[in-house]
Amino acid sequence: MNSREFQNIARTTAVYLEKPSNAMIYPLLGLVGECGEVAEKIKKLLRDCDGQMTEERSSSILAELGDCCWYVANVCSDANIDLQLMYDMRGSFKYAAKSMNIVQLTLHMNIIASEIARVLAERYYDCDGHNKYRDLHSIHNNISKILICIEELSKRLSSGLADVYEANINKLLDRKNRGVIKGDGDNR
Repeated sequence: MNSREFQNIARTTAVYLEKPSNAMIYPLLGLVGECGEVAEKIKKLLRDCDGQMTEERSSSILAELGDCCWYVANVCSDANIDLQLMYDMRGSFKYAAKSMNIVQLTLHMNIIASEIARVLAERYYDCDGHNKYRDLHSIHNNISKILICIEELSKRLSSGLADVYEANINKLLDRKNRGVIKGDGDNR
């Protein structure tokens, strides 16, 4: 599954759009939150397992990376940005990311997620919460960078971005079919 296919299918599970005022802000908050969940899992790996990855922890982190991808895809959809184009635009940062360890990649992913949220919040919302649609070209580089971090982390966990996409979509479509796409918790 490529990034465009993922973006299109992810959009079909975006129930937050039932309330139009949730557009953009919901996926921005979700992106920051999910990147934080990846950081939490890496933190606990260091604390509890002396940094030794297990298959169970790897699967759990990959699932969180899938959730990060879903939020990135919906940020892009809300901003009329093609996720595949952002993936294709990956620049020299992909070479720098290859030399980073899992902790560095996770920290970069969180920094970038916060920067995406900051820029888009400034562009879309004034202090009264009214939409302010402006030029979004300034975030393209950061969306490409966060995809690089996610892809590189998934490789370190013996997977790949396409696998992360597919697992996330399968999980969400299953929830949608069972009528439990809304709610809390990973095990719905």
